[in-house]
Amino acid sequence: MSLTFIINRAYWMKQRMKFSLRPNMINQDVPEIGEARTSELGKRIGHLAMYTDGNAGDTLLPRTVRDAIDCDVSNDWKGIHAHRVVNRKLLEEINELDGLLIGGGGLFLRDTNPNDLSGWQWSCSVKALEQINVPIALFAVGYNRFRGQKDFKPVFRRHLKLLAEKSVFLGLRNTGSINAVKTYLPDSLHHKIRFQPCPTTICSKLYPGVCSVGTEKPVIALNCAFDRIELRLDSRKDLILNQLAVGIKELSRHAKIAYYSHAKSDEQMLPYLEKAGVLFELKKLYYIPPREVVEAYSRISLAIGMRGHAQMVPFGCGTPIISLISHDKVRWFLEDIGQPNWGVEMTSPDFRSALIEAARSALANQKTIRTQIEGIQTRLLTITQKNAADFIAAMN
Repeated sequence: MSLTFIINRAYWMKQRMKFSLRPNMINQDVPEIGEARTSELGKRIGHLAMYTDGNAGDTLLPRTVRDAIDCDVSNDWKGIHAHRVVNRKLLEEINELDGLLIGGGGLFLRDTNPNDLSGWQWSCSVKALEQINVPIALFAVGYNRFRGQKDFKPVFRRHLKLLAEKSVFLGLRNTGSINAVKTYLPDSLHHKIRFQPCPTTICSKLYPGVCSVGTEKPVIALNCAFDRIELRLDSRKDLILNQLAVGIKELSRHAKIAYYSHAKSDEQMLPYLEKAGVLFELKKLYYIPPREVVEAYSRISLAIGMRGHAQMVPFGCGTPIISLISHDKVRWFLEDIGQPNWGVEMTSPDFRSALIEAARSALANQKTIRTQIEGIQTRLLTITQKNAADFIAAMN
């Protein structure tokens, strides 16, 4: 175990003692990334999210959501774990606030927190939702249903309809999620849905000093996801992952390889890399402060990622990406930014050759791609600022 890992683990144990990450706690603080930008006190806002320190994306996400809202003022945030049941006590606490922000992340998923209250990750019954009396908005929430996964329980449709009726808007993080969620709602509520990109995609705008690290030598960071692997790669898992490892071995002729583990389960890829003879550095991005996640993705030349946040976070840091597509949400992000060629389908017959070609092109065109990312981020920032302003205005 490295000294760095021990130090980072100690940091998070201290955070737990101070701010407790347990779902039954309403006050959830989130470590800072950059310097505080404002001092004027704003609203008292409940922030419903999936709080965890065991997944790099979910560790970083709540911080970026809050910082995207805190453009002109410093709001007083009260964190609420999405899995905490909304009982009478919590309902009273929510209604004493100025508003409730839900997001971001792939909260529209049936099996991460299976329940008959809402059918998705929020443990809030229809009856409890009816009694929330403060402005509500969804901010960068994703429809995370996997390919071939069972549909939501019937309660999901009823809960979503009421949520849409009560909300200022439902901000979904990609057009694919928008189209999917519309199928559960009557046409009369479609106007409540709007595009709100994940704030991790604008990290360089939120934290310019942190994202300006850069790299001197070519480095490729690889990430793979193994949750619900049978839905991602079906019975061809070993064949496809072996192809990926051989492709990375070829790319190691052009750059150093680092394996970025967002969660412990991601390290199931390591035996495939070792079998292919890939020399790599393992960097564990879980149990570390969110700032270090941003710095890690700012130091590389190319990110090849299978997780949604293994594409959105490096993109947000201004780093070129090649997305390994095994979930529709990964493809949806590329479509929204107008760059479908920045991804390769893992189940396609020519997966390995397509990956090698795309990665070589990305390494050879660093300057052009980084300029493209900058332009896209400017558009995403404008959208985010408008949505944040609308939510703040609804609380006045």
